[in-house]
Amino acid sequence: MDYGMFRFCVADSEHDWRKGSEQYRFLEKCLASVDRRKQPWLIFVAHRPLGYSSNDWFGEEGSFEEPMGRDDLQRLWQKYRVDIAFYGHVHAYERTCPIYQVWIEQPNMEVP
Repeated sequence: MDYGMFRFCVADSEHDWRKGSEQYRFLEKCLASVDRRKQPWLIFVAHRPLGYSSNDWFGEEGSFEEPMGRDDLQRLWQKYRVDIAFYGHVHAYERTCPIYQVWIEQPNMEVP
């Protein structure tokens, strides 16, 4: 779905979105088809979040085959430079810094 400077790629978090699935192919087609000159903002949207850091229950509930689905989605997001992801389901606000395969080095910790 397009709206002005925005391309929204909407996923159904209740169905398989792992690599090779029908939905994965749909999402890749959506992400790959954006013209960044016309729509510089690429936004991923789904209902159920891929984990939730403020409450263990939401993290355990997750999405279809999460965290396996998360790995496949992260590769798509990185490949097509998704700018932001929005989720529903949890009726609370939470935001994070960029998290794609990021290791934050802290004092006295070894980097894996």
